[in-house]
Amino acid sequence: MGRRRYWPEQFLYYDGEGIARHLEKMAAKGWRLEKIGALAWRYGRAEPAGVHYAVTYFPEASEYNPYPTDSQEEFYDYCREAGWDLVTEWDQMQIFSTERAHTIPIETDETARVRVIHKVMLRRFLPANLLMFVLLVIQLGIFITGILQNPAENLSNPSALLLTLALALIGLSVFLTLSGYLVWYLRARKTAETGERLADTEQRFRTLTVAVAALGLLAVLFAVLSIAGTLASPWYVLLLTGEIVVFIALVAGVREYMRRRGVERKQNRNITLAVAVLLSLLMVNVIPKAVIGDQSAELHIVDGTVLPLRLEELGIPEEEGLVSTWESRSSPLVVFRTGEQSGPYDSGLPWLRYEVSDVRLPMFLELCLDGYLNRYDNEYGRLTGGHFRPLNDPAWDAEVWQVWDDEGPWPYYLACRGSRIVWLMADDFLTPEQTEVVSAKLFGGTI
Repeated sequence: MGRRRYWPEQFLYYDGEGIARHLEKMAAKGWRLEKIGALAWRYGRAEPAGVHYAVTYFPEASEYNPYPTDSQEEFYDYCREAGWDLVTEWDQMQIFSTERAHTIPIETDETARVRVIHKVMLRRFLPANLLMFVLLVIQLGIFITGILQNPAENLSNPSALLLTLALALIGLSVFLTLSGYLVWYLRARKTAETGERLADTEQRFRTLTVAVAALGLLAVLFAVLSIAGTLASPWYVLLLTGEIVVFIALVAGVREYMRRRGVERKQNRNITLAVAVLLSLLMVNVIPKAVIGDQSAELHIVDGTVLPLRLEELGIPEEEGLVSTWESRSSPLVVFRTGEQSGPYDSGLPWLRYEVSDVRLPMFLELCLDGYLNRYDNEYGRLTGGHFRPLNDPAWDAEVWQVWDDEGPWPYYLACRGSRIVWLMADDFLTPEQTEVVSAKLFGGTI
């Protein structure tokens, strides 16, 4: 067995009692904590022993400080005299240990201890998590708004659904973290008034928070894999992953380098922030274009015989220059397909475009249908005057609407039968015979 072990412990930052108890159990198994970080804790192999641990919080401490402040040094001296050895630090958290069976507690005033923890949380933990929660809610709102603008198409996109789910789960985990701390603080403050220390550090919140966050990260992973399968270059995903790893390593490296060089706390923080902003701009705007270049989306050009409905089947000759495209994608909610036959813009060639959506869950049928019916409720609709009117045409054998403006109807049709929605646009109006062909082809079975 190796002499060192790295483990991604998932303790809440304020859960000092839970951390101390965990480290005591690890020491009894022969593993002593050496270093603690946000992603992994490092343990060293040692003889099993009954080691006592204590976790304290020092508001003046910072990961940007080049060395402990005078107050910290005085505090460490006091702890050494009381028999406590400093094990490691993590920002404003300090972890001490002792092998003495009986020793003086580092903190004896429980009210003061709770007050210090709350001060530390107010300085960094709570603002950072509140900001993250707000940003996640805004981003989630943007995703949901985008989905609602074209529900049939977007609900068939596994990547969009997975990213939306990931944002919701990660946002929920942040909310649980914040609410868990609030519950702990109120209970700890009330218990401290009696001179006692709160023994229960809300294990349920930690377990639930970690589980929800893990599900969110899993959703992100599946979304990335889904996106990789649709990109012209899946290498983009590997590049993005590598950029994130390098970004974290460089920002942490710059901060640690300046700290060791004795750079003052405020200057270190400002330079580190500037480096983070610069690297972010490079990641978003420069590196992807330099490595991969500008890649336009590839058209799914197919042989015309693949299409479920062709111009030729409507009695329209397929002239030279026509291009046929077909796309299909699905999710557990919607199957969405798009077919088109058209030529270059202003070529004068006949054209036909249609979307066929099968809504797998009845609860989303009305949402998807309204997404089409409301598509002219925007600036384009106001400029063109376009709007839907019901169309009574038995040849469709479905519930049908047609787009109109102030001058009359357009050759744009929306039809719904059962769980299938068809949106069809053509360069000329359909005859009754053509409508029967469209209905038979697009509603008459599996596409």
